[in-house]
Amino acid sequence: MTLAYLAAAWALGIVVAALGREPPWPAVAAGVLLAVLPLLRRKASLALLALACVASFSGGVLRYQTDEPPEQPGGIALFNDTRANVTFRAVVTDEPDERERSLRVRLETKEVLENGEWRPTEGGVLMRQGLFPRYRYGDLIEVRGALETPPELDFGYRDYLARQGIVSVIDFPQTDLLRSGEGNVFMSSVHSLRRSLSSALAKALPEPQAALAQGILLGERSVLPQNLTDALNATSTSHIIALSGYNVTVISALVIGAFAWLIGRYRAALLALAVIAGYVVLTGASPSLVRAAIMGGLYLLANITGRQSSGVISLLFAAALMTGLDPSVVHDVSFQLSFAAAAGLITLGPLLYRQTADFLVRLGAMPTHPSGLSGMLVETAAVTAAAIAATLPLIALHFHRVSLIALPANLLVVPVFPLILLSSTAVALVALLSGAVADILAWPAWAVLKYMTEVVRLLAGLPFASIEWKGFTAVHAAAAYSLLFAAALSFSRYRPSPQLLEPLAAFFARLSDAVNRPLRRLPAVWVIAGLAVANVLVWAALILQPAPRLEITIFDVGQGDAILIRTPAGHNLLIDGGPSGRLLTEALGDELPFWDRELDMVVLTHPDSDHLTGLVSALERYDVEQVLTGAQQSDSDAFEAWREALDEEGAPVHVAAAGHWIDLGDGARLEVLGPPPGFSGSGPESNDASLVLKLTWRKASFLFTGDAANAAENALIESGADLRAAVLKVSHHGSAYSTSRSFLDAVRPAIAAISVGDDNIFGHPSAATLGRLQDTLVLRTDEQGQIDFSTDGERLWIATERPLPEEVLR
Repeated sequence: MTLAYLAAAWALGIVVAALGREPPWPAVAAGVLLAVLPLLRRKASLALLALACVASFSGGVLRYQTDEPPEQPGGIALFNDTRANVTFRAVVTDEPDERERSLRVRLETKEVLENGEWRPTEGGVLMRQGLFPRYRYGDLIEVRGALETPPELDFGYRDYLARQGIVSVIDFPQTDLLRSGEGNVFMSSVHSLRRSLSSALAKALPEPQAALAQGILLGERSVLPQNLTDALNATSTSHIIALSGYNVTVISALVIGAFAWLIGRYRAALLALAVIAGYVVLTGASPSLVRAAIMGGLYLLANITGRQSSGVISLLFAAALMTGLDPSVVHDVSFQLSFAAAAGLITLGPLLYRQTADFLVRLGAMPTHPSGLSGMLVETAAVTAAAIAATLPLIALHFHRVSLIALPANLLVVPVFPLILLSSTAVALVALLSGAVADILAWPAWAVLKYMTEVVRLLAGLPFASIEWKGFTAVHAAAAYSLLFAAALSFSRYRPSPQLLEPLAAFFARLSDAVNRPLRRLPAVWVIAGLAVANVLVWAALILQPAPRLEITIFDVGQGDAILIRTPAGHNLLIDGGPSGRLLTEALGDELPFWDRELDMVVLTHPDSDHLTGLVSALERYDVEQVLTGAQQSDSDAFEAWREALDEEGAPVHVAAAGHWIDLGDGARLEVLGPPPGFSGSGPESNDASLVLKLTWRKASFLFTGDAANAAENALIESGADLRAAVLKVSHHGSAYSTSRSFLDAVRPAIAAISVGDDNIFGHPSAATLGRLQDTLVLRTDEQGQIDFSTDGERLWIATERPLPEEVLR
């Protein structure tokens, strides 16, 4: 236990220093002398251990103090807050963190342009930029923009970045790629492999299951949709996305199980150590995974050397080692939660399991000590409750929210975690060799991932699933842990009396009898007949297909357009992709069946970013058969990414012109009505050069106008094209310069759908446009969310994500 005492003393010194407490060194020295001198006469080893612990504690304090960042950082930070543009060169040090509409890129500066000369500099910069261009690890780029000091937000954002070496932030600067390959060769290979694995999961699985698999396997938490992240937090199941002991345990078991028969258990354990180390590097060495890897490595080493392993010693050693290498990690929330959960599992877990098992046996609910399935259920409940209890004060401290359904949520989700990890790993690895085989393996992976997402969302939607707990401070957290320690100590000595157990046993016996009595009275023939009927009904539902319909979905992608068409013949068409690849793929994942990874046609009405950006992700993640575009070109970064994605996909590209039409099968037809001749699409006419499409099937008709403005509308009217349509997708998000009165008279829509972002800076839709549509049923994505149309060619059904106002329904 000597190692445990020394590690605990070191960690305590780090924590004391991190809390800003300066130890009273003279009092400490006097206390040590008074305590140690008597011990030297009786037991010298104990006195030496006490001195060593004091030295270890002091070392922890000094290590933290010497590692603190300077109060006045130099280097590139000297140019912060000058409000003048600064030009500097920097290397990308990590893979960009993609958000809905932007990228966050970590840079390490190398040179700064000062007085016309390049001078060496240093310091980390966090750059926020658009979704394109996409820089990679090791890219050397030249950046020009205004540098700022990181803001001091409520959760200590500035200190958080400073601990990672970032001293400046810059928003949407001008950038140019100078060259690639400036990073470490080994790390470049690691990042390349990680990108390949992540891309394989994204290609094989729909959203949000792909994002969940990327988070669980590769630790990519930022790719999760916000609504799923909120649901995980509300149910206290977000720890599953944090790479930790589960991952290490499953990986080591897989390696040893697969290779022990071939190379022997000793060499297989050594190989497992190497694989764990490689996995830590591959996933970015998050604090929770590093902690788990150290503890797992110590366990494997103990088995290899034949020594007894101790969870407490491993945990304390991991804490000392990690804080010794990087003292600032003690501030990391994932580090704190990981160690709290591990401590709960090691100390509270066995206690809760033993007490629960003994209670159930004495109650008579189980004839013997739990084993098999019952034992697994009791153990899962015990360790889950232990981890929740150990982390609850920290969660309340940092997030000011506590889940009231954490225990049932974890009991439902945690048992499937190994299946999720194994199936996701299989899909990612096999996809590197064969996409077809990976598509087969994606079925079981999707099933368990779908189960987790639906369970979490269902429970998070319950009333009072979680509550806010504002005002919870570090003092409250310390008090909570003191109470938890006292409760655990008391519980370890508690034994329920027989007088208490007898009425409980009788109650459970009566309840069990009441449940089973009706089942015992049912004839076996009835049960078999009922199962047979249910089986027939299920197969009938699968085999009997509904009558064909034409379905149009206008996605809620904010300030942009993205429309999915599913034809009666079973074809999928996507018109535009909106301003965000993540929003589009999430919407497609929810709307299309999991196994349907094909888009028969992708249509780009014009190359504005709010129509184009999402299509890049569609090309990357779906099999696209054909592409239809107008003749417009653009010099934007998004358009360059679009052209690269087209080359990579290899789908034939057709340039549409007025008069073209496409047979969609079963009588459905897509006509190209615009742009009218003479609209080149450059300069102020860029919106007027949008493709204008009309979709017809039997008596149903839909008109999609892109961003066409009044000039294009007037030209379409003069061309004599048949513009009549039951449903009009209003042009340019309801701009005042589109959807003129004369155009509406030509279209005569019964329904107008406006795809528009909530509180957008353009003021769309304009009051003038809404005034012209006052006699038409208007549906808006900013108010109703996603809009779904379905028709059999005679009737039209409408469904919206959020209900329509009462005045509209009257």
